[in-house]
Amino acid sequence: MQVDILCIGSIKNNLNFFDICNQYKNRVKRKINIIELKTLNLPKEKKLISEKNQLVKFLKDYDYTIILDRNGRAISSEEFSKEIENKMINGYRKICFVIGSDLGLDNYFVSNYDSISFGKQTWPHLLIRIMLMEQIYRAFEIIKGSNYHK
Repeated sequence: MQVDILCIGSIKNNLNFFDICNQYKNRVKRKINIIELKTLNLPKEKKLISEKNQLVKFLKDYDYTIILDRNGRAISSEEFSKEIENKMINGYRKICFVIGSDLGLDNYFVSNYDSISFGKQTWPHLLIRIMLMEQIYRAFEIIKGSNYHK
């Protein structure tokens, strides 16, 4: 299964975050694409629409898409792993995770896609990428039955 992580903004300017993301990316023995889209300096509503228009170009009906949203379902690592495993069993070839900008995501995403949360706290978007990468790695390790997740 291929994994795409769609993000608004870039972490390339922050080498510490970039290196940590790459460490997890290299640990996962599957294809992971981190697709960073540009953020524009626009008023809030126009910015959200611009970001939505960029993101939807990458989303296909035959892929499984999950948005990260603080109002999404809070799930355990085991539940996250089971969800990924179920999508693999059901024949999905790609899973797309969508991380919005500092403004979040346009309501279109909340209305049309499943969402998960890493808790009620507000997290920096750079940190969320690392947390997501670790959880993806952990999920595949749980599926394999390794000792990584105890």
